[in-house]
Formats: sequence, C-alpha cells, structure tokens
Amino acid sequence: MDWKVIKTKTEYKMAVKRAMEIFQAEDHTPENVELDLLLVLIKNYEDKHCHK
Repeated sequence: MDWKVIKTKTEYKMAVKRAMEIFQAEDHTPENVELDLLLVLIKNYEDKHCHK
C-alpha cells in the first residue's frame, strides 16, 4: 500500500494493524522501510488526535 498522511480513524487502525503484522521485519528490507514510515505516520496521527 502507498501510505500517506493518516487523516481518519479508519486509516489509523489500518496502519496500526499493518505495523503489527510487519513489526519483526528484517533490517534493509521493503517491510522495514514500510514499518519505519508507518511508525512516523502513526505517531503524527496520535500526536494530533489522542489527547492525554
């Protein structure tokens, strides 16, 4: 999937699910690159939408 900025709760849930699926990805693999991107996108969404 081509990930973009997460704007909805549905997109957020999909991103978290995918991150969990590939969390053990080996370094220097496409899955690891995807995981790095997902973690940034997820954190960005949480910083904007999840208030403590």
